[in-house]
Amino acid sequence: MAKLPDHYAALGVRPDADAAEIRRAWIRAARANHPDQRGDVNQEQTERSDRRMRAVNEAWRVLGRAESRRSYDEERAAAAPRPPQPSSPAGPSPPTGSAGTGQSAADDPWFDDAPTVEPGGPGGFVVRHRSAALVVRVLPWLAIAVVGVVIFVASAYMTADTNQDPSRVAALEVGECFWQAPNGALRTVDCERAQSDGVLDQIITMSPGDRCRHPDAVIHPAPIAGRRLCLVPVDRWEPRVAE
Repeated sequence: MAKLPDHYAALGVRPDADAAEIRRAWIRAARANHPDQRGDVNQEQTERSDRRMRAVNEAWRVLGRAESRRSYDEERAAAAPRPPQPSSPAGPSPPTGSAGTGQSAADDPWFDDAPTVEPGGPGGFVVRHRSAALVVRVLPWLAIAVVGVVIFVASAYMTADTNQDPSRVAALEVGECFWQAPNGALRTVDCERAQSDGVLDQIITMSPGDRCRHPDAVIHPAPIAGRRLCLVPVDRWEPRVAE
């Protein structure tokens, strides 16, 4: 099983950091590892910086949305090592069944051959069989988990399908401010709003050689129909004169 990446460490934040702190850490890390900030470096340093940039963008893709962050935290908690359970002191096993209680095996409520269901008052019943009682307790929670997974997969599919619509790229305009909603969709917002992710300065392809021209640009982590968006902070963006 592949080791789960530590996205919090990639952004340099604590696991209990809020959404605003995670977003600031992503912008800071993306600027620090941007190709235009490297200067004169050798091939090894370039490759290391590229790996770091991919890790930063992947961390933001997972932690930037509440649903994907919740799923990641659950996986992270499940993968964490558990402390060893203390061993119980050796001694005689406690009596089971009817031993030492004065009850016969048929009177023992947890005896395997006891009746499975008994009347439990108006409109109800009491489960006496150990396995059946376990199923009754677990089944509602299992159903809730299945419904949650179906909703999550459906919402992710609809978001991915929307982001692959080529008409969305044609509708984007350089100079507009965008904000990524919790469901992953990009929305046009007023540039004066605090939650703006930046001004659209350039639309580039997925080719590694196609890079943003603005020195302060950050590539948005959610591609749209095979295109990447170069976003620039509002206070550092200036319109370019057509060449």
